[in-house]
Amino acid sequence: MQIRPLEKDHRHQVMNVMAEHPLQFPEFIIRKYPARWDAYLSNEEEDNQNCGYFVMLDENEHIIGHAGYLFNDEVNLYEIVGVVVKKDQKRRGIGKALIKAVCKKISECGGDKVILYTLGHVDNQDTLIFYNSIGFEQISDEKDYYFPGFHRVTFIKVRHGC
Repeated sequence: MQIRPLEKDHRHQVMNVMAEHPLQFPEFIIRKYPARWDAYLSNEEEDNQNCGYFVMLDENEHIIGHAGYLFNDEVNLYEIVGVVVKKDQKRRGIGKALIKAVCKKISECGGDKVILYTLGHVDNQDTLIFYNSIGFEQISDEKDYYFPGFHRVTFIKVRHGC
């Protein structure tokens, strides 16, 4: 398995992986990514500091995970976005490895802490437990943020140990 920067031809596969997780990636969330990826891929700067996206490929060059970051001007922090792993590849360290790669890049860009938002609902507890287990601290749970039953849970983590 190897982690590489997102390429144009990866987008469809990543969207399919996201679609495997409709509770974590409902359609209104998935729709945000093509524009984000296009902005990232069209940036000709070799060292883009505002955003970046990574994929993990298996030995057959199939995408088994994705994670990215962007600079969130509203909170003046780097935000980790789009963390997803194929359902049949869960609990193999893929999400953790992708987050580590993203955090390394954020650190190289000068970020000293990161923020992460995820959906909070009764069927997403494993995701919340995962982020806590790798050192993210939950700082808020905004009830019905997106629509009834779908809350926004905010995590933060200081760069070191990320």
